[in-house]
Amino acid sequence: MPPETGAFSFPPPPPQAGHLKMIGALTPLDAVGLRHSAARRYLRKMRLMLVLALSLYLIPARAEIFRWVDDKGVTHYGDKPPKDGVKPVELPPLQTYNPSAATVPSLATKQLDAPAPPASKSGIRIVSPAQDDTIRDASAGISMSVDVALQPGQGLLYFLDGVQQNKLATASSAWLFEHVERGEHQLGAAIVAANGREVVRATPVTVHVKPPIVLR
Repeated sequence: MPPETGAFSFPPPPPQAGHLKMIGALTPLDAVGLRHSAARRYLRKMRLMLVLALSLYLIPARAEIFRWVDDKGVTHYGDKPPKDGVKPVELPPLQTYNPSAATVPSLATKQLDAPAPPASKSGIRIVSPAQDDTIRDASAGISMSVDVALQPGQGLLYFLDGVQQNKLATASSAWLFEHVERGEHQLGAAIVAANGREVVRATPVTVHVKPPIVLR
């Protein structure tokens, strides 16, 4: 039917872009947008679960936690239910720390339990001769040297087979044993204080005096 005189007719408006998207297939950009939207929803859900876990942890141990679902199907947790008939959720027992029950070892206990320190090494050591050295010619005597650090007033005594060789203590770290016969002998040395008291004795060494080798 033709329009009346003086009336205007307009063509129908083109469909909106949103309608075209709903009618046609999704473009790659639309698919990306949907994935981003799903990711945002997932992140919101994870944040909600994290906040819920923290709130459950911070609530006192004796408080009751309730769980309910609202009309929209959303699950809620809290210490005050919105209506009667909501039962509390059974939570696992919380681990607590009681500082009074913790056993703190005292200094004395630590000292008893700690391994004993190794015995202090001797302040004197025989450098030569070495243990079980064989001496072929002792006609000129057997020379012994020690490694020692003497304190003021201290001196050294030397021993051959346990017999003291010098009557007075000496500060010399070397000694010559004379008139030593053939056989096995033990050489020793000790640090003595000014009053003659023995401070420490070196570990003795054993030597073997044998006749010289005669070349024919």
